[in-house]
Parts: sequence; C-alpha cells; structure tokens
Amino acid sequence: MKNLNLSKLILKIALVVTIVLSSMQEVKAQFDVGADIMSRYVWRGAGYSNGPSIQPYMSYASGDFEIGFWGAYANDGQVDELDLYASYGIGPVGLTLTNYVFPDNMTPGTVTPVEYWASEGGWEGTIGLELGPIALTYATFFDAGSNYIAAGTSLGDVDLTIGLGDDFYTTDGDMGLMEISLGYGKDIMITEDFSLPASGSLIYNPDADQMYLVFGISL
Repeated sequence: MKNLNLSKLILKIALVVTIVLSSMQEVKAQFDVGADIMSRYVWRGAGYSNGPSIQPYMSYASGDFEIGFWGAYANDGQVDELDLYASYGIGPVGLTLTNYVFPDNMTPGTVTPVEYWASEGGWEGTIGLELGPIALTYATFFDAGSNYIAAGTSLGDVDLTIGLGDDFYTTDGDMGLMEISLGYGKDIMITEDFSLPASGSLIYNPDADQMYLVFGISL
C-alpha cells in the first residue's frame, strides 16, 4: 500500500511539474526578440541614416494584443531612435499607438545626455485595414497633425506600396505622393538546417526626387 501511495504521489508531482513547465513554455512563447540589419534606414520614403542601421525589437503578445519596443541605431552621427508601441487587432482592422522617441543619450559622448522620457518625439495613431489582397494604412501624429496614407498589395512575389503624406513628409507641406516601394524577400540558406531571411526594397520618393535601394537580413 505504501508503494502504491508513493507511486500516486510521484505521478501527481510529475503531472504538476509537466503543467508548470508547459505554462512556462506558453508564457515564454509570448515574448519575442530579434533584430534587422539594414543597409540604410529608410522610413516612409525618406532616409534616416547614411549607412547601415541595426534595428532591434522586443515584444510581448497575448492574443490580439501586442506591446513592445523597436529601435534603430546607426554609427553615422544621426540621431538614434527607440519607440514604444502597442497594437490590437480586431478581425481585418489593426490599431496601433506609437511613441516615437529620439533619445540623445543613445550616442554617449556626442551630446549632453537627456532622460529618455524627456527626449523629443511624438505620439502617432495608426489604423490598418486588410481588404483581401489590399492593405490600407492611415497614420496621424496627434501633436503635429501630420498624416500618412498608404496602400499595399502583392504582385506575385513582389510587394508594392504607394504612400501619400503631408506636413514633414513633403517639401511644401501639402498632401502629395512621397513613396513608391517595391519589396522582395527570400531565405538565404547557410546550412541544411539554418537560413537567414533577407529582403530588398527599391524605394522612390517622387516629392523629393530621391531613390533608395535597401537590403537587410533578419535575426
């Protein structure tokens, strides 16, 4: 009888340990961390670095809700970036709130350090809508009233994005076409069991008459 009770106790302990470990794995799976290494930082038709940019991220997701940080760091004297964002999906609709922050203390020794929350930036609200093969985006900065409107679709293996903006997005501040982007992605095989996701984009800004060819890998 003692051996039977001991076996039941061991079975219960094993069951509890299994449940705890499974729960820990589920919680761990909700966290994500990674980085993109880009040949240049280009955002919405404009260049924000003169050389390679490392863009790390860390996020936590639960169901349709996600919160995280996204950064961009380039060793070229440009101001670095570290954004806080939160997003929520409701069917084909995605809502995102982003706090863009450009903390001077990310480049120590070049400027007088400032506190992160005292750094200049801005809050932006974004609404995304998936309509079959078409993805629509509307974003606005609450303080400045700067607006961005974009439509994207896939042309076979190539992604096409067309964007319009006003205020700081264009040279005269009026709403205008400032982004035409063609993007393509593929996996670069390193070994039989390991590959690196790679992407390339050809971006043209008609308003500023600027062209960018950007390459990146994801880790």
